Amino acid sequence: MSNEANTPGSGSIDPHSDQAAQREGTTGQTIDQIEHVEERIAAEDGPSRGTLRDVADSLGISSAVALRALRGHDDILPTLKGRVHEAAERLNFPLEEIADEADHRGVVAVLVNTMRNTWISDLVRAARIELTATGRSVVVVPTRRRVPEYPIAADTDAIESLVKLDVDGFLTISDLHDMDAVLEATGDRPVVSIGCSRQFVGRLDTVRIDDEVGQGLLVDHLVGLGHTEIAHVGGVGSTLARERADAFTAAMRRHGLESTARVEPADFTEQVGLTAGQMLLRGSQVPTAITCTNDVSAIGVLSAARDAGYDVPSQLAVAGYGNTSLAASGIAQVTSVDPNSTRLGALAAQFLVERVSGHEEGARDVAVAPKIVVRRSTSAGPRPASTKRKRITVD
Repeated sequence: MSNEANTPGSGSIDPHSDQAAQREGTTGQTIDQIEHVEERIAAEDGPSRGTLRDVADSLGISSAVALRALRGHDDILPTLKGRVHEAAERLNFPLEEIADEADHRGVVAVLVNTMRNTWISDLVRAARIELTATGRSVVVVPTRRRVPEYPIAADTDAIESLVKLDVDGFLTISDLHDMDAVLEATGDRPVVSIGCSRQFVGRLDTVRIDDEVGQGLLVDHLVGLGHTEIAHVGGVGSTLARERADAFTAAMRRHGLESTARVEPADFTEQVGLTAGQMLLRGSQVPTAITCTNDVSAIGVLSAARDAGYDVPSQLAVAGYGNTSLAASGIAQVTSVDPNSTRLGALAAQFLVERVSGHEEGARDVAVAPKIVVRRSTSAGPRPASTKRKRITVD
């Protein structure tokens, strides 16, 4: 699988050019990039370590080029090889886990509820890049199964079959349905969870989003624009959704707006987001801004706003969560919280490789700090208060 180059403007480095060895020394750009990555890693709540993508980003090259440099390929200039190794050591990247391309040591299974959510696809891709560096292959397995007795259950038969096929271990993404059954089905294989709720901290290695920071960024942004009537769409369907709703309420309380903080129940789907948006927009107290538990539900709220005749953003601000391609699309242009999916997936993959290699310390937890990406959907302040018409009595 090829990796796209991360080339921020003129900061990219051609690994086959002699300029690759000169530019870092003369401009100081590489040092600046490494220090920027180090600051981001240091800001996280958990073990400090770099990923393959961090190493690549610090030098302005792609993950594929960084991996080839660490593997010692002849088509990479010696000067660049040296700088990649220096960056890897400085960022605490586990060089001992790098495997040669021919050294395929096993298979890792990634367990998901669905692949229809583009945020899950982003996490899978990030984990695959890091696992490929260790010579492992990845299979993605949906675990959601409907049975007559329960609305949703986990397909434990498929998971047990993977154990019999001797997979190295499992990565779980977000909160899977019936997680206890999932963990029991994995047997003695190591399991690492990505993008999960806090309820799993201490039970297994977890790499998650700092949702208190994320929701705080959204509320701070909207309040800064003058919004005080802010609602949240979410809170149901999983513990993760409830935690994000609680984080929204806490952020509103911090601004002294707890009396106007409203949570309209919704899960992570577009249809339920549409219904929640309709409920908020047809009431007597219509908010001027709505935050959503993810980008998919935000699309549903945008549909509700269009149907109700509310212009976004002049009459209603809408924000999502996840910074997926949906939010960034030219039609939607939704402000969203970027959870740094690349780092989430890469760190989780590293944790799993370490467990497979014999790491026996207690369960680890890393909360990755997100950032906000502001787009058109929140580019205006609150709509003017509507004036009620005076009732006139005709004798």
